[in-house]
Amino acid sequence: MIELKNIAKSFGTRQVLRDVSFSIAAGEVACLIGPSGSGKSTILRTINGLERHDAGTITVDGTLLTDAALPAIRRKVSMVFQRFNLFPHRTVIENIIEGPVQVLGEDAESARLRAMELLKRVDLADRADAYPGQLSGGQQQRIGIARALAMGPQAILFDEPTSALDPERVGEVLAVMRELTQDGMTMVVVTHEISFAREVADRALFIDEGVILEDGPAREVLTAPSAERTRLFLDRVLSPL
Repeated sequence: MIELKNIAKSFGTRQVLRDVSFSIAAGEVACLIGPSGSGKSTILRTINGLERHDAGTITVDGTLLTDAALPAIRRKVSMVFQRFNLFPHRTVIENIIEGPVQVLGEDAESARLRAMELLKRVDLADRADAYPGQLSGGQQQRIGIARALAMGPQAILFDEPTSALDPERVGEVLAVMRELTQDGMTMVVVTHEISFAREVADRALFIDEGVILEDGPAREVLTAPSAERTRLFLDRVLSPL
């Protein structure tokens, strides 16, 4: 479904991705873990074309990522952001139907009906006419997931979807993500929620200084990693004190 080959990316003189290669099968859930600044979010942003990679190739569902192919790829791959990225001046339902109507050319009424079904799915049907500023962070992120689903994607990229939330709101977002894994959605998730990754991910990739140091079955990597750097990171994350 998604394949990266020898991806390199620099910001000025700082190289943030170095020869990154991996592939994600349809229906697979892969979690990218690693310290802050290791390049995890940049990987997602290159897949979705928000950052242009300097070298290597990215293929999504058999389509090579190029400027010309970017609109088609964004129809196949949605993204859920760390900071929600909702339009503050538009209601919840207006945020959700924006993409289907403006990008996919869907009829507004049918888009609205489908948006209401998605709001029911994330348990927020009663907030359709609210504005983002009237919602908690957890509610806003669940709206972000509904907005991503409204595009009918084949895969969803999650960029630290719980990191901006109060601890008590994290569970409600992870619950929606668990449902998506049960539905067979292809997902690439940047996260520090190690227990969640161990529970739902098929694979875990540990990234440090722009390099993939470990890639394997999630339970194996997150329970008994083979790389010393992975072990050190997990010890610090799971036992911060």
